[in-house]
This record gives sequence, C-alpha cells and structure tokens, in this order.
Amino acid sequence: MNILVVLDGNAGTLDEAARLARERGASLTGLFVREAGWNDYLGHDWLSGSNARAGFLDYVADREGELEAAVTESFPERTSDVPATLKIAAGRVAEEIVKEARQGYDLIVCSNPLTRGLEIVRDGAAVLARDTPCSLYFVERDA
Repeated sequence: MNILVVLDGNAGTLDEAARLARERGASLTGLFVREAGWNDYLGHDWLSGSNARAGFLDYVADREGELEAAVTESFPERTSDVPATLKIAAGRVAEEIVKEARQGYDLIVCSNPLTRGLEIVRDGAAVLARDTPCSLYFVERDA
C-alpha cells in the first residue's frame, strides 16, 4: 500500500498518516507544494508595479519558504519508523496533489480544511474528491 500525505505544517495530519502507514505496513510519501499561483491570483492591473503588490508577493514567497523548511525538517523525525519519501513540487496545490496521486497511491491523507496556498479560496478538497483516483482521508486541523 502507498500513502500520500499532503504536508501543510499540520503535525496532526502527518502523525495520522504515519500511524496509518505503520498499521497497514505501507510506504509513505510526503508532498509539499509551493503555491505558484499568487502572481496570477493578484492579477496584472495598474497596481502591478506598485510596491504593495511586490511586497506582498515577497512576503508570500518568504512564508512559503519558511513552511517548506519547517516541513523538510520535521518530516524525517515524524516518519522515522516507516518507509518514507519527501517530495517538493511547485504549482497549484490541488492540481499537483492530483498529479502525484495518479502515480499509484492507494490513499491520500490531508488536513481538513485544506488551506495550503490558494486552496483556501479554491475549494481544494472538492477538487481532490472529484479528481483523485484513490481514497481520501481528511484529518481535522490542529487548533
């Protein structure tokens, strides 16, 4: 069995995926997706050259980098007792998850609500439910 866990900084989701992998003798792949759609989401209007827009894009890039570093550091520690692989991708979060899921996973584990990147406004969970070729397991986000 192959399990894909969507890494979003929620320790509870990663811990639950690792528990499932242990119980089922499964391999675990952690996927962190750097949201690449902020530039398009903000649009290209007369504010495109403004410092506010550029400053916001820099802020988002910094936050994505910080979260990626934190996830990269914690993943091996939390999955040391199961066969685990870490993957990093860039793009629209739900689309990248679906693309990876089509590589042969039996289960996707992700936080509910799915709030990585722009999925908070795109309803990424609905995309996953509609487009993934395997089962989904949603874990309530840590408070």
